[in-house]
Amino acid sequence: MNKQARKKAAIINVAPSEISPAAELIANNVDLLTEILLRLPAKSTIRLKSVSKHWLSLLSDSQFATNHSTRNPRPSSISGFYFNIQETLTLVSLHGPRHNLPSLSFLDGLVEGSTIKVAHSCNGLLLCYINSINGYFRQYIVCNPTTKKYTLLPKPDELVNGWSGCLVFDPLKSPRHYKVVIDTFSFSPGPYRIDVYSSQSLCWEKKVFSHHNFSGHGVFWNGAIHWLTVDYFLVRFDVDGEELIAMPNSQSLKKKFRHKIMYFGECGGGLILIQYRLHCPDGLRILELERDYSGWVVKCWVNLMPLITAFPEMESRRNYYYHGFKVLCAVKGENERGFVLLIAIPGRIVSYNPKKKTWDVLRDLVPRESNALDLNSYVAPFGETFFPV
Repeated sequence: MNKQARKKAAIINVAPSEISPAAELIANNVDLLTEILLRLPAKSTIRLKSVSKHWLSLLSDSQFATNHSTRNPRPSSISGFYFNIQETLTLVSLHGPRHNLPSLSFLDGLVEGSTIKVAHSCNGLLLCYINSINGYFRQYIVCNPTTKKYTLLPKPDELVNGWSGCLVFDPLKSPRHYKVVIDTFSFSPGPYRIDVYSSQSLCWEKKVFSHHNFSGHGVFWNGAIHWLTVDYFLVRFDVDGEELIAMPNSQSLKKKFRHKIMYFGECGGGLILIQYRLHCPDGLRILELERDYSGWVVKCWVNLMPLITAFPEMESRRNYYYHGFKVLCAVKGENERGFVLLIAIPGRIVSYNPKKKTWDVLRDLVPRESNALDLNSYVAPFGETFFPV
């Protein structure tokens, strides 16, 4: 049996001598093979490019990418995270150092001497940016690390410093298009500006609203981008209606915010808030917002003692202002059961399963990366998709 036949046999998990006529037929029937590959998650399909040049050509075709992203609108799971530590792009796999995430090296050289930074992620796509030489303008890029394709977004009509970007990509509602929402933040009273880019119209549209005192990274959930204000108001920008809505919390809800907020983001289809309990420094409280915005409910309590016992430096380096750890992200667990916290502790980034009380060291931090505990950059969850940008 030749080398090509051995590869076909390997991919269907049989010995070369046991390959059946049916398997041979599938391997050589383009339509049938395509239909089978379209049913596989992108994470599995991407590994099959190395089977042969024929498979590489098939899986690299733009029409296959479109059809696959339509059949599989959302990544089946989160594979890892992208974020920046100072000027360095950092990749962390949830499955350990042997399972590397796709590199963003295909973006190198777009602007000479500039560093690629990750601003946001949504359903397998990344929103990145490059600062201009004078730091006044950000060149935004939407890319797909799985396919190594990217789109440079045009510049808005007006240049405004201090932008924060959100990527909106909901393949269940709009499988062929995405939007980018850029908000300006200011500490002075005045109009608030939001710029919206549509991949369908290929242009920016400016929206101006009354001032809201919120900052930080927005969270895309339930068809809108959400921010928390300093007074614990929830503000959302309806992406389709292009309306900015402020939703004050009730007095009973304000009591839930008396402790430090460690994380605000999306997890497994819900909008969650993770609090650090000052009166109980070894635990966290996780709240989830009702989908109808009627209020926050306590989802669970997290006991950190097993993690602190294993890594006592979390305790020894804690003081009134510094907690000895930072919650970077929360993701749904395997088979949609439970969740996993991505936590930066002194010298390490770990994943912690609160239900099982188990952890894995995902990455060691060298001394120059020790500021990971004070990360202000966005931590971008990533799952594979074939969506053609």
